[in-house]
Order: sequence, then structure tokens, then C-alpha cells
Amino acid sequence: MPDGRAGDLAFGYATQDALIPRLGAGGSAVVGWKIGLTTTRMQQMCGVGEPIVGAILAGRVHAAPARVAAGAHVRLGVESELAVRIGRPFPPGAAVGPGEVLAHADAVCAAFELVEDSGADYARLSAATLVADNAWNAGLVTGPVRAAAGFGALAGRRGVLFRNSEAVDEGSSSDVLGDPANVLAWVVAHLAARGRALAPGDWVSTGSIVPTKFVEPGETWRFELEGLEPVELTVV
Repeated sequence: MPDGRAGDLAFGYATQDALIPRLGAGGSAVVGWKIGLTTTRMQQMCGVGEPIVGAILAGRVHAAPARVAAGAHVRLGVESELAVRIGRPFPPGAAVGPGEVLAHADAVCAAFELVEDSGADYARLSAATLVADNAWNAGLVTGPVRAAAGFGALAGRRGVLFRNSEAVDEGSSSDVLGDPANVLAWVVAHLAARGRALAPGDWVSTGSIVPTKFVEPGETWRFELEGLEPVELTVV
């Protein structure tokens, strides 16, 4: 294990890179990236004060309305997100600002990130250990998509989370680093530093607008985000 925080994070991402091919058998191709801990509430929940990145695998992407088995996980949570699909590549090596990233997107949707915390002790978390475990990503449920062109700003959109038709929490898309466009610009730079890049067809899940909710069989969950059709999930 390397000595010091920067080395620990580098080791965490190296571990993640080694882990990813072992996670999904035939569905282990990377088809996007989840960005975690992009809101104050999520950072407070986990005791980690910076965003982290994990890979989204082809075998773990579900179109809503989805059915997910709780029994396939140790402890399954849902995170209510705005997801963006990349439509055209970013110039290699070029810095891209928040005002430019949406020109590279072709679709947006409300989404659930599925997270597996394996019963973690939240008092003992660190950025490096979260990263090493692929930032706990267990999948992505995409709602009906809208074209990015003409959609308008990603910030300032109210989101409401429902369990069994009862509203349980809410937030704003502005809670994720001030604007989901900031998240996209951040991950472009992050991946470039790791010798990677967003590719056409990739999804970027920009961070939980409300804190993680842990789910039980028999529940239905719906996330409504202003300007988009809801994303829906049934837990079996």
C-alpha cells in the first residue's frame, strides 16, 4: 500500500482498473461512469469530502421500468440521479469547460444508480477504499431519454423521490457540484489524467440528488426530475 493520501487514491484507481474485468463476466465492458459524492449531503453521509468515479458495466444497465432482486446483493441502495449520454467524443488532451460539455451529449434522463455497500461501516470509509470497490456501483437504471439538444440547462431542476407512491425526499440538480455540467467537465479531466476518455454511447451518472436509500423486496421506487419522464424500479 503506498504511503500518503495521493498515493492511496492512485492505488485505489489501479485496484479498480484490475477489478473491473472480473465483475461482469460477458457484460464487463465499460459503458459509462458513475460520479459519486457530488453533493454535500452525500459527502456528509460517507465522511468523504471529494467526488469519486466508478465504471458502469454493460451487463448492469437496465431500462426502466426495471425489476431488481434485492437478494442478489448484500445491501442494495438506490441513488436518484440525472444521467447524460455522450454523443460525440471530446478532443483528446483539450480542456473542456462546463459551458462546452453539453455540446458533446445526445441524451439526458432521470436515473437510479444501484449501489452495493456490502454492509459498510460508514464511520470508517475513505475515498481510496470506495474507489477500489468500483465506487460501489451495482448498475444503472435509465428512465426515458430526452434529446440533449434543446433541453436547456441541467441545473435548477427539482427532483422528488417516491417509495410506494409516497414522497420520501427531494433535492435539486444544482446540488451536484452546483450543476451537472460541472460534473461532466470534472470527469472529462479526471479520466484524461488516467489515460481514459468518454466515448460516444457512454453514460455519465452525475451524482445522487438525494442521499442513498436502502431498499427492500416488495417496494416500488420512482424518481421524478423536472423536465424529464420519471424513472421507475421495482425491488423483488
